[in-house]
Amino acid sequence: MTTKTYFDPEPFREKPKLVILDLDCFLYPYDKTYRNAVLRAWLEVRKEYGLPILRRKIAQKLIAEAQEETDKNPDDVLCRCICGLAERLESKGFTGGSVIGMLEVYYRGRRVARPVDVQALDPPYKEMIAMAYNLRLLQDRKSGKKTQLTRDEPREKIVEGEKGITRLWHRHMGTGYLRRDAALAGKIQRLTDAGVEVAVLTHSFKHGEGEAMEKLEKLGLGGVIREQNVFGIEEISPYRKGAKPEAFEKVLAAINHGRDPADSITPSETIMAEDTLGNLEGAKKAGMQTVWVPRRDKGVPNRSSPQLQRKLASVDRIYATPHEFLDTVGAGMRTSREAL
Repeated sequence: MTTKTYFDPEPFREKPKLVILDLDCFLYPYDKTYRNAVLRAWLEVRKEYGLPILRRKIAQKLIAEAQEETDKNPDDVLCRCICGLAERLESKGFTGGSVIGMLEVYYRGRRVARPVDVQALDPPYKEMIAMAYNLRLLQDRKSGKKTQLTRDEPREKIVEGEKGITRLWHRHMGTGYLRRDAALAGKIQRLTDAGVEVAVLTHSFKHGEGEAMEKLEKLGLGGVIREQNVFGIEEISPYRKGAKPEAFEKVLAAINHGRDPADSITPSETIMAEDTLGNLEGAKKAGMQTVWVPRRDKGVPNRSSPQLQRKLASVDRIYATPHEFLDTVGAGMRTSREAL
């Protein structure tokens, strides 16, 4: 795996009017402080809700039973969601029967088995937590034990394994690991002063404890990026970032809604900057220019797999840090002004 400085002084193919930035692990460093916060959050969630640390064989048996029940009764929401989580974890290189407790092992420095030539991924902790919840519910249901959860709570917090888990996770993560970044704030402010819209698109919620607005305030960006230009899960629902373009199209439409129709922003005048390669596929399909900033402890492999090559096809530019990317956009704006 190689780590390089990817800074490219050449201007983008089209003068940008809008720059959309990812938030988590993009606008702040993916470092030891962050990883320690992840481990603390996982331990607190497990302690608060009594998540089971199941043996692999027991977990695999429960998942198989959930699959059998889903085949017999497709309306069984709990079993259907267990099967869906198992499939998603499998697709990310984590077999469904071995995920419980793996996050702790991962953050204690042990290696997690994964293909050598594929870019390393973080453990899918939200799916892990959701799976632990769901398997506990299935165990309780099989034994006839009454759960302490209300009828609505499993769907909101556990079964869906998405919005409720996001709230829970970010509440425990907090924002104590974040530090004000005056240089980043200055570079974004210079872009907005030059007439470039700057937005944030994240899978965090916009408001709430440990969510997007609180993180931006902690980074010193609360007064730099306009609140109406921050898009969280609430704003892009039911869509998500990823291989499909709908979430990116929805953000661009919302920003254009507040602009003069004669000065609307086209997709080609938009740059989407991310640290997650898979999220750039949808932006590319939406017609946007794309920027990938690999996390600090990762890089581009010398020999990439076909899967990684396919994902890299959605990337226009690669930069080592968000600062270098913003420097390039700012230099391009200055060059345009000088030419005029």
